[in-house]
Order: sequence, then structure tokens, then C-alpha cells
Amino acid sequence: MKHGRRILAVVPARAGSKGIPDKNMQRIAGRSLIALTGEVLNAPSCDWIDRRVISTDSERYAEEGRAHGLDAPFLRPPELSSDTAGAVETLCHAVREMEQRDGVTYDVILIVEPTCPFRQPEDINAVVDLLAETNAGSVVAVSRVDTKFHPHKVLKVDNEHIIRFYNEAGAAVKQRQSLEPLFFRNGACYALTRACLMDEQRIFTETTRAHLVERLLINIDEPEEIELARYYAETRGFPVGTPRP
Repeated sequence: MKHGRRILAVVPARAGSKGIPDKNMQRIAGRSLIALTGEVLNAPSCDWIDRRVISTDSERYAEEGRAHGLDAPFLRPPELSSDTAGAVETLCHAVREMEQRDGVTYDVILIVEPTCPFRQPEDINAVVDLLAETNAGSVVAVSRVDTKFHPHKVLKVDNEHIIRFYNEAGAAVKQRQSLEPLFFRNGACYALTRACLMDEQRIFTETTRAHLVERLLINIDEPEEIELARYYAETRGFPVGTPRP
């Protein structure tokens, strides 16, 4: 419990990834993405989390979660195991399952996806603290968009290979410093009030706040991003999970 709120952390880990087979079991610095997530959620500075549960359709994934401090008292039903299953529906299922089993109502739901191996306990603490300090329905961890990919710098090419600005305002940009700062979800973590998730059935609302992470994070969607994460963790020494004894 933190800020007087009972907190449930949910680790969504479907087994049927098509882009990267067995994605959530890929290993970075010798541990699976599920293991790294369990390590962070069980760090001493996150001991206020009341329950840490993995939501998966795979008994193998469930066992991996249990081995690294995640509870796995249920498997997802088939309708929540396909690549068309919605995130909100999956999370609501996990909350209902755990509230029924535990006989309690959780006030805050954490979404902690395995695919962000460089997340740290400080990120988990920050989103929950910001949620408590504001009237937000949710808090989302974000990173800055590199100005090379800013919409005012993006181009489009027609069938005759003629280049135009995607946004015509981009033609007037002289210095990248003049571009409006933009941000993207980095996948480190989300914190939602129960009402936001269960009643509104939303992750983003009009009151959603951003927690800005300034250091490097990689949210793994493509095979090359696994190799990039391994490089930073194993060659450059970037921290993943929590320090090993």
C-alpha cells in the first residue's frame, strides 16, 4: 500500500507474439524479459505493491513469472489470448480475477509490460507518486521524440517520387530548437485509478498526466531492438532488472 491506496501490479505477457516469437522469454543479460520485470517489481523500493501478478495464456510464462516473484493464479481465457485482444479488456479481467481471489478492492492498477528492460524501480515509484499528487485518472511514462522524427520534419513521397512535407508548416522550420517538444509512450509503466480502468474502460483520459523519463529506454517491438538492448546491457553496462548479488 502506498499513499493509503491498495495497489495491484499487472504484467501482461501473452505467449503468441508474431513479430518476435516467444518475445517475453527473450533474454537480456542472462535473464528473460519476464524475469527482469519481476526483479524490478520486487525491488526493496517497491515493497509497497500489494500484489504482483502476471497475466498470460501460457503455463510456461506463468512458471517463469512465479520463479521471479510474480503471482500466477490464473491463465487468460482464449478470447483474451489472441493478437486482437484489447489491452483494457485484458487488464479488467486480471483485476476482476484478483479482487475475487483476494477478497479486496484495488485502488490503483500498475501496467508493467515485460518489453521495456531498462525500466527501474524509480519509474514505478514516480508514476504512483504523481497519480496520488494530482487528480489524474492515469499516469503514463513518456520519453521525448527525437527532433529528426518530429512531424514538422517528416516527409511524404508520392508515386512520382516527389517529396513534400507531411505537415506544410515544416517548410518554415529553420532550427530544430524551435520545434515544439513532443513525447511518446516508452512502455516503462502506467498507473491507473480503478475507476479509470474499470468504470471508464480507458487508459488515457482528459486528466492523464505524463512522467518524463530522460534516460535511454528501449521498448522492444522488433527483433533488432532485442539485439540493441543486449548491446546496451551486456556491452555498455546499462542496468536491467535489479543488481544481482
